[in-house]
Amino acid sequence: MAAAKTEATNTTAGETEDTLTQTLAGNSLIKNYVVASVAASAVPVPLFDIAAVTAIQLRMIQKLSHLYGKPFSEGVVRSIIASLGGSVVGIGVGAMAASLVKFVPVIGWAASIMSLPLIAGASTYAIGQVFQKHYAEGGTAFDLKTEDVKAYYKEQFEKGKVMAAEAKAKAKETAKDTLDAAA
Repeated sequence: MAAAKTEATNTTAGETEDTLTQTLAGNSLIKNYVVASVAASAVPVPLFDIAAVTAIQLRMIQKLSHLYGKPFSEGVVRSIIASLGGSVVGIGVGAMAASLVKFVPVIGWAASIMSLPLIAGASTYAIGQVFQKHYAEGGTAFDLKTEDVKAYYKEQFEKGKVMAAEAKAKAKETAKDTLDAAA
């Protein structure tokens, strides 16, 4: 009887360890894609940045789907990304405006570089966290209801701003170091 109890405990501990490993791998993956989104949003080409960030987010969800053994559909995920991005009042419009302002020579790009990287990074973080949580709870992209996760998305978006600001600062520091080394 004791052996059966120990075996059951080991199975639960093993599952918990696997879940923890999966969560840590997912968090690392999300962080890497936040950095990529921040970098892509700094490209001085209007609207390219939004397309690039969307592609980055799609790839991140594809990787999370693989990590959790869930099916992936680009069309379904693209629709969820659009819905969640538009659910936080001003984010979708703000990102579009920040991208379009790049049409104004010099000043426009400088203005967009102030806000767009934070929006791109924060939304990438939030979307990644929404999918990771949903997958960990046994869901798939096909049964994710955006209405059910909007509050969680908004909460994660706020956390994502901090991560995006750190990524932006690190990128700026790296660029400065590179320029200093070249001088």
